[in-house]
Amino acid sequence: MPGQKMPGWKGLAPALALVGAVALPGVFAPAVAAPVPAAAGSAFAADLARFEAGDATLDARALRFANRARLGGTIPEWDKAGEAWALLAKSPARALALADAEREADPLSLNALTLQEEALQRLGRGADAQVRHRQILILLRAITGGTDGASRERAWNVVSAAEKDTALVLLGYLVTGERIEREGDHVWALVTARPPVGEGASTIWISIDGLVPASA
Repeated sequence: MPGQKMPGWKGLAPALALVGAVALPGVFAPAVAAPVPAAAGSAFAADLARFEAGDATLDARALRFANRARLGGTIPEWDKAGEAWALLAKSPARALALADAEREADPLSLNALTLQEEALQRLGRGADAQVRHRQILILLRAITGGTDGASRERAWNVVSAAEKDTALVLLGYLVTGERIEREGDHVWALVTARPPVGEGASTIWISIDGLVPASA
C-alpha cells in the first residue's frame, strides 16, 4: 500500500494503454469552472515545481484538485495513450515524447508519468526514471490517503476516471465490478477488485465528487 516502497510496475502496458479512454457509468461533464485567479495560479506553479522535484512533503491532494480546476473542471482524456504504450518497446524515445506532450497538457497524469518512467529506464536514464517513480508514489499516496478504502470514511479520492483506473492498475488490483453510491452531495464509486496479495475480492470506496451528479 502507499506509504511503503512500491514494487516496480512491470508488464502493465496492455492495461495502461486503455486508461484515458474509459468513463464512469453515468458520468456527466462538469460545468466549466471560473478562471483560476492569478494568485492561485502562482501557488499552483510553485507546488507543481515541488512535485517535479519529487517533494514528498507536498500536499498532492490539493495540487491534484487545483490542477483539475485549472483545466476548467475536468481532466482531458489522453487520446494517444494506446499509441504511446505501443511504441515503448520499439521506440522508447518516441513513446517518451508522447508522454512528455501529454504532461504538458496534464502534468499530473499518472498514466503519462508511468510511461515516462518506463521509457526513461529503457533509454538508460535511471536517475530521471527514479524521479518519475517518486512522483507516482506521491500521487498514489494522495489518492489513497494511506488507507485501504474499505469504507466511505476511508475512501480514496480521484479527480478523473482515468486517474481512478490507473491507480488501481498500479496498485495491483484486478477490477471485477463497479457501482455508484450516492448520499446527499457526495458520490462514490464502489469498486470490487482482487487485491495484489491474498485471496478473494474486496470493495474499495472511491470518492468521485464532481465527476457524477450527486442525485440521479
